[in-house]
Amino acid sequence: MNGRTRFGSVLLVASATAALFTACSTTVDETDADDPAADLSEAELTGGEGREIAEDDTSPLDTGEIVDPGAPATTFVIEGSAADLLPEIGIEMSRLSAEIAGDGDEDATIAGIEAMWAAIIDEVESTHPELVDGIQVTIVMARTAVDRNRPADGDKAFGLLNDFVDDYTGDS
Repeated sequence: MNGRTRFGSVLLVASATAALFTACSTTVDETDADDPAADLSEAELTGGEGREIAEDDTSPLDTGEIVDPGAPATTFVIEGSAADLLPEIGIEMSRLSAEIAGDGDEDATIAGIEAMWAAIIDEVESTHPELVDGIQVTIVMARTAVDRNRPADGDKAFGLLNDFVDDYTGDS
């Protein structure tokens, strides 16, 4: 290898190394990240007319109530024995997959199922403790079906629940 070729090779390696280090440079944003209002003008902060930022405004609302749009529209008292409510849970669960797949109110349905189960779990545990875990699993499966938008899981939970309801009521 002659001196000229060697010099060209060294120059090529040096250029590639410089390009590599230049490409890996870091840019630092030195704005105040702890203060989101640091970049806003006084007019933007006050709404342009002397108003305060919403966080500092504690004046009461005088236009109505704040309502959670996801909350069920009505509240009802759950009454009945486990023998009465387990078949009702089954009826509600049978509707669940169609509501998940369509335009139904699956959130209200699953909330009702969970509320009925909460009302009777102690009775089921005292009379048929061997069924509690199985029924609980079907309730969890139904909740998962709603949360993950999976109608088939709702059908699966319903099918399993029917067997537990039959065992509880003696219809098997």
